[in-house]
Amino acid sequence: MNTTQEKTIATASLEAKSFHALLSGALTHSGKDEALPRLFGIYLWREGGKVKAVSTDRYRLITGEIESEGEGESSPVRLAYDDAKALISTLSKEKKGFSRVEITLAGDILSAKVGASSLTFTTYADELPPYAHLFPQEGAEPMAMPHVSFNPSFFADYGKIAGKRGQVTVRQYGENKAFEIVLGGDLEKVTWRALLMPMRVR
Repeated sequence: MNTTQEKTIATASLEAKSFHALLSGALTHSGKDEALPRLFGIYLWREGGKVKAVSTDRYRLITGEIESEGEGESSPVRLAYDDAKALISTLSKEKKGFSRVEITLAGDILSAKVGASSLTFTTYADELPPYAHLFPQEGAEPMAMPHVSFNPSFFADYGKIAGKRGQVTVRQYGENKAFEIVLGGDLEKVTWRALLMPMRVR
């Protein structure tokens, strides 16, 4: 597993609730098999003043981004699944006592200051799987919804991300293509895009 990375440094100050929502939502789509390391965790980076996250388990893909204060930009790095869970757990324990979290992405190290806790993780420079071309292009028109089936546990994750005040909209732009999942509503200032592969109708 390659951990050698160009030494870029980016710092970001984020709303704690938004960062928690970003990591928690992205982790639902992470692969769970450590034998497939490129899918095992969340890709994180800072670009254009935003902290961005992507994860996929081959059946679903989700991207999220939130505004951040800070300096510098970084290349995508993969935070391993177990480390992402540890960071989310710390955020969950501390989030009532603080409003912001400070993170630094420096080469293969991600550091986070969460309230009184400071955490450091080694990240991985695995190549981010290409995904932008999978989303519908600007101006594309959705087709009439066919008779389809979804994995219920996969689909239920979108309800968890959207929460009680959110909405989940499903669109398809061509036969046999992944469905675009549009998440709207009060999403803790995270902007989401997601794709879900349908199941074969039996």
